[in-house]
Amino acid sequence: MVRILIGFALLSTHVFGQAAIGNEKFDQKQYADAAAAYQNIPPGQRDAGILNRLGISYHILNRIRDAENAYKAALRLDSQDSDANNNLGALYYAQRKFSDAERQVRKALEHSPDNTIMRLNLRASRYARENAKNARVVADTLSKDNAVLVEKREGDLLQVLVLMPAKDLETATLHERRGDSFFARKMYEDAIIEYRKSIALDRYNASTLNRLGLVYHQSQKLNEAEQSYREALKQNPFYLEALNNIGTVAYVRKDYDHAMEHYNKALKIRPESPTILLNIGACLFAMERYDEGYKAYQRALEIDPKAFDHSSGFGTLIQTSQRNESTLNFYLAKVFAGNGDKDRAISYLYKAVEEGFKDAEKIKAEPAFALLTEDERFVKLMEALSANTPATAPR
Repeated sequence: MVRILIGFALLSTHVFGQAAIGNEKFDQKQYADAAAAYQNIPPGQRDAGILNRLGISYHILNRIRDAENAYKAALRLDSQDSDANNNLGALYYAQRKFSDAERQVRKALEHSPDNTIMRLNLRASRYARENAKNARVVADTLSKDNAVLVEKREGDLLQVLVLMPAKDLETATLHERRGDSFFARKMYEDAIIEYRKSIALDRYNASTLNRLGLVYHQSQKLNEAEQSYREALKQNPFYLEALNNIGTVAYVRKDYDHAMEHYNKALKIRPESPTILLNIGACLFAMERYDEGYKAYQRALEIDPKAFDHSSGFGTLIQTSQRNESTLNFYLAKVFAGNGDKDRAISYLYKAVEEGFKDAEKIKAEPAFALLTEDERFVKLMEALSANTPATAPR
């Protein structure tokens, strides 16, 4: 028994030591040494992370078959490993297997939909699949200096080169940046022109398509905005910004069922998004599902106590504007009171009363308002309600 324990301890020390050496060499981009260290770890002791790094090391060394075996071994241990799925897709891309590359990167995005590198790799592989002849010509040229067509390694992920003609890619990027500049200065018509020029050259860029939608949205051109958002989703089905923004178009049209459908899809991708939760809350209030809306707002503030302070303008993820009506303002007061924000709670209570909220007993009975009972502003509000006289909001 003692010998078994000693042997196990020695094995564990050996495994840890080789992993440490491999990781050090990997971080130093000494991939041959990293691979050698990882290979010294007994196969049964290699986890998915080690196998992915072994795959990357072989990949960059252009040992394609060894890299593929390592990535697939990682995925046998964890089929949902986003890093290994992405990198296997990058390996297929280097082999000009563009359909397989796209399929593999999509698997990666299912579990890491926000990842920038995976989004870029999906864009690159979709372009290459649909423009295979031109992509292969560019690949053959680039592979003379970069056999594996890798743009960079970031952490445990590989980003591939886009196989678009360099001039087209540069021009598309230039128009995209000009569009961003015009958008930032609220020169929407000019931004639309630039984004459309960029998309004419590179229609696979979901980010640019989403921003074109935002500019149309800001210009009150909802049909065009929705079309652009849907095109962004066509290019990347996991692009949650577009999902959210389609929901916001539906909200503006008062099509609350469809708005909720898209908001919930977006929330499934990013469960901790205060913006999406606030949008869901606003939609639920519009549907007069007040208790559910209250819970959505409450959750948003738990995640980000300053969620209501952020601009509701047009970043990549639109936050809806709030309607102004008595019951909504009552619930907003309840949200802020529950979060300990007395000033905002009282402000929204006054708004509720100004909009016609008259149920003084409901205010008194609400536990969340207990912290307000000794505040002079709250006392005056309740006195005004009891006397049925107008309440003037404090300044």
